[in-house]
Parts: sequence; structure tokens; C-alpha cells
Amino acid sequence: MVFVHSESVRKAFKVFLTIIEKSELKKSDDTILFNYYEDPEVSYLVHLMEEEAGIMIIRAGDTLYYSPCVDNRFFGYSNEELRNLLRVSSNMELYVVYIVILAIIIKFYNGENYNNKCRTMLKVEELESYITQKMESISGLTDDEKESIDEKYSYNFSSVAKFWLNLPAYDEKIVQYSLSSGTRISYIFKTIRFLKEQGLANIDNDNEIFTTGKMDALIMGYYPENNRKKEILSFLEKI
Repeated sequence: MVFVHSESVRKAFKVFLTIIEKSELKKSDDTILFNYYEDPEVSYLVHLMEEEAGIMIIRAGDTLYYSPCVDNRFFGYSNEELRNLLRVSSNMELYVVYIVILAIIIKFYNGENYNNKCRTMLKVEELESYITQKMESISGLTDDEKESIDEKYSYNFSSVAKFWLNLPAYDEKIVQYSLSSGTRISYIFKTIRFLKEQGLANIDNDNEIFTTGKMDALIMGYYPENNRKKEILSFLEKI
């Protein structure tokens, strides 16, 4: 039987609740609470709470971040929840958003496990051009090759490529791209809005995409550890 001090339980619960409430805990904001986490017994208890709650607490330097477990490919949300958050009506649109997220990961991070940040900013038009190039490469494969790839990665790349390439890049009539669905840029802005709401990315001047410290910690420390995720990232990067 493992004996745990009741005071450690109280400290762990305070740490856990604070991170859940605020999505992060910085040492500069609450040194006492952060130092609780440094205690091995408290840290152990917090990790037990993580497991029961189905979440992750990610440490990046002197900051602790909270995120849903990444076993789900859309950062811990069900398809129905994501459709509501993104204001889309079909799973096909979700798959497009996932491609945008994968492209952002590839453009910002490199290394065998995508554990190195290689840039600080990405322009929207560069991201759109990159995704279009990848979708054109997939579209140019033979039917047998498409079928083989879709089966290998359990992902309908060929349908996503067709959907993406059938969209216009822009529509000058659209005022707010994040609330529209008719163009490639619309889906990029929808994705950025979602990532921003999750504390993972920001956009300046409606054109310059930035990742946050939370995104960096999640991707470089945890996300690609899943072999399937890494395989899909590598496929999309190399095609």
C-alpha cells in the first residue's frame, strides 16, 4: 500500500483545479502553487488526476499547460463537438481542417519527431499554397496508388484532395473568412480561429500565423509520439 500525505493531496488538487480553470499555471504568476508541483509526491498525484480526467498537463519551462489527451486526432474532441466548434456540417470539412492543422505542424516544426521549432511566423497565403501543392500531388496519383494510400493511413486523402482542389482560393465578396466555408482560405481561417480558442495559435494582420507556447509544448513534447500521427505527418510532408 502506498501511503500519501493528506497535505500532498490538498496541494495536488489545488494545482490541478488551477490549471483546469486557467488552462495554464505560470511560476511567475503563482510561485507557491507552482512549487507544489515540484514536489515528487504532489506531481505523482496530479498525474493520477490527469489519467482519471483524460487530460494532459504539459510542462514547458516554468509553465504548466492543460490540454485534452491527444489520442483523439483532433486534440481530444469528438467529431460532433468539433463540427459545432468549427461551424461545419460534415466530417469531410473536419478532415480538411485536420489537413490544415497537419500542414501548420509541418511548416512550424521539423526533426524526426517534429521536436524542433524552425520558424516563428507563417503567412496565410504560404500555407494555402503549400496545402494546395500537397493536394495536387495526391490528386496526380493513379487510382490504385490513391486507394493504397487511403488504406495504409486509414485516411481518405484522395477525397480531401478532390474537395480542396474544387474550392476557389479566395472570394472577394467574403468579409469574414472564419465564418464562411466556400474557399480554401475560409477553412484556413476556421482552423486558426479554433486553434486560437484552444490557446494554440494566434494571427496578426489577418495574414501572419503564430504558434503559442502551449502549441509548441504539445507538438514538440507529445503530439507526434503516436506512430500513426507521425506516419501521416511524414507522408504529407514528403508527397
